Amino acid sequence: AASSLATAEIKINEFLSFAGFVDMSYVHSDGELDGDGETDNSFGVDQVEIDWLFNFGKVTAQVDLEYEGDNGRGDANDSDGGVEVEQAFVSYDLGNGASITAGRYESMLGLEAKEPTGLYQYSTAYSLDGEFGLPGSSSVSILPDYAQGVKYTRESNGTFFGISIQDQSFDTDSGRFGGDGNDDNDSSYGIEVAFSTELSDGLTFFLGGAYEDVENNAGDDTDTWVINSYVTYETGAWTFGAELNYGESDANGPAEAITQFGLTGEETTQGLIMANYAYSDCCSVTGRISYSEHDADGGVEADFTKYTLAHNYAVSDNLAIITEVSLVDGELAGDDAEATTGAVEVLFTF
Repeated sequence: AASSLATAEIKINEFLSFAGFVDMSYVHSDGELDGDGETDNSFGVDQVEIDWLFNFGKVTAQVDLEYEGDNGRGDANDSDGGVEVEQAFVSYDLGNGASITAGRYESMLGLEAKEPTGLYQYSTAYSLDGEFGLPGSSSVSILPDYAQGVKYTRESNGTFFGISIQDQSFDTDSGRFGGDGNDDNDSSYGIEVAFSTELSDGLTFFLGGAYEDVENNAGDDTDTWVINSYVTYETGAWTFGAELNYGESDANGPAEAITQFGLTGEETTQGLIMANYAYSDCCSVTGRISYSEHDADGGVEADFTKYTLAHNYAVSDNLAIITEVSLVDGELAGDDAEATTGAVEVLFTF
């Protein structure tokens, strides 16, 4: 009951409605890399989103406009602030649970939600709190976020299948897995496939993957692929989840940096286990342990373990207060890395 808030649509007429949220937080973090420490305090609006929903029978559409702050939330879609179009797509209902979608839409991969309204806690599993000297986003997740293309999905009797043909699967920023640091690539294409099934009452299994091929103007190729699998189990007031990711990204030729650690190739293994207990109609407690291991070209290795404990209090159907304490312990290129973070988040949905 407290894992995510109600985002009931506000109906304007029979064809148009909208929904959204306002997400703000206070974060205190103490980070240390190779003995050098840094303390940071931030308070501000992390994200504001308004989703416009269109319904014309078999044809539906959605346009999500978002503003992201720059106070270092550490999510996969970090930005320096500003308003942008997060999603904009049109779907056609083919009947029998099948549909086809075209435009910019969210990836089908990943156990954790990509929006704060769907999370059990403040931070995501593969975001690193504190200052570790990483370029770009503080997230080291290898899972894709959003892409532009055409997608076919079908859902029936507890089974889901989806396939997406798109212009790319991964962010092209040099600070993210699979990015080559060059926004002026000659060509790229990607494909994403997902399958899930309900094994028994409350138990769901998911398996999916994404592949991307990028060729820059110098003729150098970058191939990146990821396999994502997870299981979830819900019983009474308990929700459990476990996830495993494996990905490789490599460059053929003198390509620019394509990994979080500024090198030209990387193998990454990531995983998490989590448990959520709703002890009342309004409150729940979540514990999570996540792990990320990176083996980059040149012998550079990095591994991080993150421990998270969070409490979610739904003040009303549209307002929640999330508190979290997390500890990151790991190693980056032979240097010890540690961080402790406390966060208080206020999330309002409409």
